[in-house]
Amino acid sequence: MCAIPGFPFFPGGWLTMLLLLVLAALIVSGLARTRNDKRRQAVRRGAAADRDDALDILRRRLAEGAISPEDYDRLRKIVAAPATDGNR
Repeated sequence: MCAIPGFPFFPGGWLTMLLLLVLAALIVSGLARTRNDKRRQAVRRGAAADRDDALDILRRRLAEGAISPEDYDRLRKIVAAPATDGNR
């Protein structure tokens, strides 16, 4: 019925149960860390794509004559600057 009298659920008693709980916690934290890393990478890729899209729009507006070359240079510097506030 059980491996050790007095410990019907886990052979080895509370020590084995503790080790299994630690192992389960490590697995869960590893999965959570992997998921968060993938999210961060996707956000970084998304920010770079947004910046490229904004530069393409600026180039198109300059070519159409909607903005002056001075406006283009000013806006390009703003768009190309690295984000310091974490909103991009």
